[in-house]
Amino acid sequence: MRLILARWLNNRLVEMHANSVGETVGILTRSGEYRYVRWLGFIDRDKAKQLGRPVKLQVNRIGQAGDFGATWEDVPRDRHVQGCLTEAGVYAVVEDSVRIV
Repeated sequence: MRLILARWLNNRLVEMHANSVGETVGILTRSGEYRYVRWLGFIDRDKAKQLGRPVKLQVNRIGQAGDFGATWEDVPRDRHVQGCLTEAGVYAVVEDSVRIV
């Protein structure tokens, strides 16, 4: 199975795959606002600790793509997906799946 994250943008759901290019995703700033940065894909937890700093990603749905389509889980409005911010952009941190924080 392949992991997919999705966010709403102008009344459409934008899917972010491991190899998606040209997408952005919101990160929650300390002021409570969102800043949009370049999506880089997924990264494992150990590598994320070495590469960047933790951030909260604004994601609306988490999907698992299989042979017969994707199954989706909604992320509650007050929750976020764990991310890793680097100079180049942001990754979603993965162990077995992404972590909702």
